[in-house]
Amino acid sequence: MSDFLLDFRDLETRRQGMLVAASALKFCEDTQVRALNGDGFSLAIARVDAFDLWGPYEWYSSQGKGMVALAGRIALDEQQWEAARKVDGVGGLACKAIFNLYRQSGTAGLETLNGNFVALLHDPRDHNLHLVTDRCGMCLVYAREGADKPLVYATHPDVLAAALGESQNWDMTSLAEFLMTSRLTFPYTYYRNLRALEPGHIHTFSLQNGAAAFGPCRQYFDFDFKIDPRASEWDLAEELASGLKRAVRRRTLPFLGRVGVGLSGGLDSRALLAAAGSHEQIQAFTLFDEENAELKVARSIAEVCDVKFAPIKRDFEYYGASAELGVRISGGTGPFTCNHYLGARERLKELGLQSILTGCYCDYLLKGLALNTQEGRFSRLQKLAGFKLEFYDSITWFDSPSRASVMARLKARFPEAENARLSDLEWLNVEHKRAFPLAYEEDLAQRVIPQRVLPWYLPIVDTDIINTYLRIPPHFKLNSSLFRKMLTLLCSEKLCRIPDNNTGAPINASWPTQTLHRYWSAFRDRLDGKLGDGMATRGSWPNLRHYFRNSKLIDALWARPSPVAREVFTKILGKNPFDKSISDHAEANLALAFNLLTQKLWLDQRM
Repeated sequence: MSDFLLDFRDLETRRQGMLVAASALKFCEDTQVRALNGDGFSLAIARVDAFDLWGPYEWYSSQGKGMVALAGRIALDEQQWEAARKVDGVGGLACKAIFNLYRQSGTAGLETLNGNFVALLHDPRDHNLHLVTDRCGMCLVYAREGADKPLVYATHPDVLAAALGESQNWDMTSLAEFLMTSRLTFPYTYYRNLRALEPGHIHTFSLQNGAAAFGPCRQYFDFDFKIDPRASEWDLAEELASGLKRAVRRRTLPFLGRVGVGLSGGLDSRALLAAAGSHEQIQAFTLFDEENAELKVARSIAEVCDVKFAPIKRDFEYYGASAELGVRISGGTGPFTCNHYLGARERLKELGLQSILTGCYCDYLLKGLALNTQEGRFSRLQKLAGFKLEFYDSITWFDSPSRASVMARLKARFPEAENARLSDLEWLNVEHKRAFPLAYEEDLAQRVIPQRVLPWYLPIVDTDIINTYLRIPPHFKLNSSLFRKMLTLLCSEKLCRIPDNNTGAPINASWPTQTLHRYWSAFRDRLDGKLGDGMATRGSWPNLRHYFRNSKLIDALWARPSPVAREVFTKILGKNPFDKSISDHAEANLALAFNLLTQKLWLDQRM
């Protein structure tokens, strides 16, 4: 949806920064980049959605011109939108709503903003510019650290690096960490001097006589977990169902236009459809390789919910064809194989979607994906296990000096590694550090890319949902227990009977029935693995091992000469990975193959 570069340097340097941003932020042909200038700052803002709704708003007082700008999207109730329509002047309606909140309550009004966003507000009356980061860290801001750091901020680390001349000043520990773990530890970036700002803060800059200085920085939100031992699963399920309805309602108001819902055969996306109520303006869509169980279940869900359904077929080179652009958009810190939506972008535009909703992060926040669990041998039911640095995915430890630096970083982030068992509150804090900021989790290419180049509107970050999240104990999340209870409250009986494609069981099945279905589903998966060797699987993910084994495009991307990547990888791994083909890497360690090729493409782009 959007990005920005905010520059407080001298006027001539700012002009150069705006030229960099105009080029670097234009990821797609339809990306619009606009520059705004104030007394002591320049701002380049890029969007692919409607500027009359989401674009900047400039206002005037006797002291001069003020400005409100927005990256990402905020979610508002109907009355807030209506009040914004009464604000005088030309500009985006969402930014007028932000101005209204500020006009009524000052910076306290900015603390109530809801969604995945960064808001910027310049008030000429007190010569301050306020930068507001969202609670969940879905839309992040990056800056240079150090006492002498220049005042330049951006939502994309590569764009910031280009503006500051840091594009080849790399952090070798970060490069190694991604290859080993498929992600980075917050707040690090691939650059030695660049860091992400903390979510849930308001940063204030003082503008006097055409120059900027740091003002106060205030935290307005913290993940303060408050487990209520008196609240039952059903109590919290009712609260969560109510919160999800409000979150979806805020993102499907009729004037916002046609809404696309990414629909799978699992639980999360059907929750969005069930919460939406009216479906007149909703268009469901599913990505698929061949007709399979996932597509059939998704089609059944769409029929029961009475929504239009658009299956979107991926061609064989779907992921390779969008890999280089996806790495550029995402910044290369998430495997390109999670870049699920970029290849379908033109088809989604043809459907006329003004907003796209997905069930992203339900697994992390509501179903315990970020916890360490183990399954009962016969029951197949989850329970909490001892803490490990690995959770739902593995870590590849290299036999090289880089191993020690990565291990030190992870243990600094997770001192829980020294404890055998954790309390409920300790587990929730571990989950928080693994899931948040959301833009740092492992599958970020699936979320950050749509946030930049599609009209993505994420429900899970809604304030009502997060407030309930803070009250859920970890054991309620295991086996999707609380989530299933919420679904029985949201869904019709007919929708509940449609099986979860991940387990094969209906939503409201008893645990013995779920266990039997999970055994059968696991058997089918093993059988398909032995008998099938095509691109399609029974689920939503393609057979990526088969893809790496047979893709000429992937081979060509890996074989393209890259002396810098060879030097960097040899230093990190202790050996030259280009001695092997990418398909050989995939056979030995699929996750490492994803990461090597992702980072190679990123290094190529830096040169």
